[in-house]
Amino acid sequence: MDILKQKRITDNGNDYFRHCVDYLFKEKVESGEKLVETKGYGVSDIDPKLAYDQMYAVKEYYGKTGDNPVMHFIVSYDQNVQDTNTACKFTEQIADYFSGDYQMITAVHKENQGGSQYHGHIIMNSVNLNDGKLYHSGITELKQLAMHVHEVTGNYCKTEIEK
Repeated sequence: MDILKQKRITDNGNDYFRHCVDYLFKEKVESGEKLVETKGYGVSDIDPKLAYDQMYAVKEYYGKTGDNPVMHFIVSYDQNVQDTNTACKFTEQIADYFSGDYQMITAVHKENQGGSQYHGHIIMNSVNLNDGKLYHSGITELKQLAMHVHEVTGNYCKTEIEK
């Protein structure tokens, strides 16, 4: 079973936004942990400051610098995902659900967490590139994303919302 967690931070949001972007680019420091890959969708995938600035510029353009600044999704893959190629491929296919409409940065980490060897992060600008509307992050949208995760991985996907 895969686990899809949605983090939605509304207070102190821009600090959390900046921290999320920085976190995805950092090498893991504990033994047994590893940053496998980062990938940018409409933003830099090699420079965290530039990626943040690019996302923030879209927010400023549409006048949406308040509210929920970022969506943070984490997919913990089940124990069947035992190699980096599969984890990276799955994360990319999951991110494709939003591509074309939202700027994103994805990262794949290798880290043993209760039998799960890999997890993918998706940090997504909450402002749609095409129309400036904010992403609605309700349970219905999370369940739809979980169905997409199921289609990609073939596994049942449990959902969690963290505020």
